[in-house]
Amino acid sequence: MEERMVYMASSKSLLFRSPPIQYESLVGYLIRMAELNRYPHMSWIGNLAGVNLTEETLSKMSTRLDRLATVVGASAEEMKSLCYYVSAKGNNLHVILSMGEIIPKQYLYWPSQRVCFSCLREKGFVSGLWDLKAVTHCPEHGELLREACPACKEPVIFNRGRVAPCLPGCQHNGEGRECSDSVQALMQLISNKFLGTNFDLTEFGFPKQIVDGDLYMLLQTISFLAMRSWRGEGDIDHGWLEARPETMIEKMDHASGALVNWPSGYFKFLDDICAGKGAPNGAIVMHWMFGGFYKSLVAMQKRLQFLFDGLQDYMNDRLKGQLLTDRGSPAILNTRDRRTYMPGFVARKQLGVGRQEFKRLVDRNFLQSKMFHTSYGDIVCVHRDSVREYGQIKERLLGRHELSQELGISLHSLYTLGVGNILNAFHSPEKDGWPQWYYDRQVVDEWLHSLRKLAKPSRVGRETLRLSEAVAAYNKQGASYCRLFHACKEGALSLYYRKKDDENLLSCFHVDRRQVRNWYLSHA
Repeated sequence: MEERMVYMASSKSLLFRSPPIQYESLVGYLIRMAELNRYPHMSWIGNLAGVNLTEETLSKMSTRLDRLATVVGASAEEMKSLCYYVSAKGNNLHVILSMGEIIPKQYLYWPSQRVCFSCLREKGFVSGLWDLKAVTHCPEHGELLREACPACKEPVIFNRGRVAPCLPGCQHNGEGRECSDSVQALMQLISNKFLGTNFDLTEFGFPKQIVDGDLYMLLQTISFLAMRSWRGEGDIDHGWLEARPETMIEKMDHASGALVNWPSGYFKFLDDICAGKGAPNGAIVMHWMFGGFYKSLVAMQKRLQFLFDGLQDYMNDRLKGQLLTDRGSPAILNTRDRRTYMPGFVARKQLGVGRQEFKRLVDRNFLQSKMFHTSYGDIVCVHRDSVREYGQIKERLLGRHELSQELGISLHSLYTLGVGNILNAFHSPEKDGWPQWYYDRQVVDEWLHSLRKLAKPSRVGRETLRLSEAVAAYNKQGASYCRLFHACKEGALSLYYRKKDDENLLSCFHVDRRQVRNWYLSHA
């Protein structure tokens, strides 16, 4: 042993070398090199390179591949191929995959201490795929990934000196297939996206969206379906922080069953969270977990649109009739109405409004509504197009205090612009009984644009007054912003435009001092 240590210190390179194997992980490659050179621990190789393999973070490890490459006798490109992910610079919460995709770090065990014993015996290497928490079984053998040998009970530690962690004399060759066809197919789909393998999955009928989508979308889909305890807008990535291997097996069984043979597998999955189909008058009462499932799916709709569409198809295919569910669950309409209308509570959530504000929107016809009669009472649903259109307007609304500051005029002056039909509010107590004044940003911008088109460039030497100065100077004669704008529009006064960086929006508009004086004298 002393001779070996002396040789290590003097040579700084391994005596026996071997190129990396396809799909092998970085830690697995170093373990294999340790076994080839009869080192008791993989960390000895790191000592030669000046890298502490037992304490280095993932981000530091990826920056020291050149040192390890020199010791193991591999090229820089070969070492880089072993890194299926690296930490994003300055971001310890995400990793960058080899294909450039970014995923949260909580989807990974690093380094993983779970192995497929069949792969270890047959292929003699540790796969990089086993670092993913969602991978519970080997995609090739269907064997459960374990943290200890079932025969000799020797635990799998990453700082070991043998690819197979078993005690001397143990002849365990693996357990063989231990999962359903759907679970193994899901493992193969993950492998295709993470490692770039080419498992043929045509017969399993996965939805096109996850077959063509990226790995992150697939992991989020699995995470969502595997929850079994949905909590509204909870972060589905966060649940993987405390994921335990023993609980993941059942979760993968639920998720894989929902994704194969789409959409029939998904419909069976939804059957499990729907119950009570013996309600009176043909109505269906949902299981308590369905409300959380629906709320969570609405929150994730942009990312997992195909699951939301599948839920709607399920409602029409399996549940048929019109019904209401418990609080927090969707009202289910017939096929024709479902595409056109949405339940009121869903619309409130999308628009971010309370019950009173929603009622005003319906009563003032901002939202097109329709009453549906169900076994649980009359329910107000609203047209989807009207919800989308008002949602776009709502994003543009600004209050009168904010607008008056931008324009550089008082609240009273802003109010008179509405009285004079110059600039009208979108919502106001006088117009639609709204408790506050709100203006549409688009309407304000169009009005200012029309003023700029009407205005002429102000020439040097011309005596002009800002609109605010003109109103102040001739206030006793009844001057107001409203009268000045009407006079400019009718051609009685000329409007000039001169923009300075420190001016408010209306301060850049001017009128001729002499022209204003003559105009007011003629109207005296």
